[in-house]
Amino acid sequence: MLTLTLLLLMAVAIAVLVVLVIYLVDRFNGLERDTKQMLQNLQQADAAKPAGPYGGLTGKALWDALAGDPPPGFDDLLLDGIRKRYRLLIGEHISFIFGEGVSDQGKGFDAIPANMRMVRTPRAQVESWLPPEAVEAIYRCGQGYARNDPAELPGLRQRLDQVCADLQVQAGLEVLQPASSMLMPPQPEPVAVAAPAPAAAGNPPGA
Repeated sequence: MLTLTLLLLMAVAIAVLVVLVIYLVDRFNGLERDTKQMLQNLQQADAAKPAGPYGGLTGKALWDALAGDPPPGFDDLLLDGIRKRYRLLIGEHISFIFGEGVSDQGKGFDAIPANMRMVRTPRAQVESWLPPEAVEAIYRCGQGYARNDPAELPGLRQRLDQVCADLQVQAGLEVLQPASSMLMPPQPEPVAVAAPAPAAAGNPPGA
């Protein structure tokens, strides 16, 4: 009887051990599957992550993303990083447009630049897009600056500052300084040429 009881206890213990081993093996396999799935998800997330300094965006898509209409997958943290680099891009584009106005005024031309331009930055060459009405306003300010009319310059500076500030605000950028402080420094006033003194009566020239 004692032997039978011991055998039953041993059988029960062995069964418990078998069940425990099966449970542990199943848990281990489950953890392994979960770990593999997690690694795979991380790899897919890295592959799907927008590439490049501007998140793979360019032209109007880049402008729209910063102006409040980003594509799926662009969170605030990513957009903030793009904005830090976008300040240089939009500054280069604005300077080019203004410079074209100055140059064309000197040549007697009137040709508003396209509102899209390839801009080379230290990290990439990116297509920049700006609203057409802003491009025209900046170009006209450049033309007016080249005319160097003292009566016209204060209004032009105010107009340039307003247009450029509006662009920065739309793109989610802080306005750090007026655009005119960089693009419209004071020009030297025209030097008046003195008229020659009339010759004295009775003294012909060269006498």
